[in-house]
Amino acid sequence: MTFYAKKPNFVVAKWGEYLLILLKSMKIRYLLLASVVTVLTSSALADIQSPPGHHFNWSRKLSRGIGNVLFGWLEYPNVWSKTNKSDGSIAAASDFLVEGTKRTFVRAAHGIYETATFPVASWKRTYRPTYVTNEALDNWWGYTQFAPELGSRSDASYSRSQAW
Repeated sequence: MTFYAKKPNFVVAKWGEYLLILLKSMKIRYLLLASVVTVLTSSALADIQSPPGHHFNWSRKLSRGIGNVLFGWLEYPNVWSKTNKSDGSIAAASDFLVEGTKRTFVRAAHGIYETATFPVASWKRTYRPTYVTNEALDNWWGYTQFAPELGSRSDASYSRSQAW
């Protein structure tokens, strides 16, 4: 009994030969390499479109400085309101003077510094504020970018994102 080797399918064998010829061609190699590089690097454009500190620039720094100098005194009613809600009116009366004065002078000093140095990226080579900000957690222990507003929007974040 003799066994004969099965003949390969003619169409499959020819396509395999054509594929090898195409892959051996230098033009196809360059085309394949260019397409792979394009696919891999196309996702890198997403982060470049909006860098993390894009809204901190010289004009924002100047606005912060002028606003903190002119409206830093609004820390007094802000301290009164927050302390009155948490600890009562007796504590608010004393905290109004001590904490309000401290926060007003700190805000005014930072405002003068930011107004004087607005054309230069001076704080860690950026235009970010020099003071501690805890807007996301609690702006009571840190400082917001701008002086507090009186009324219902005093706790609003000034760097809002449009997350729906």
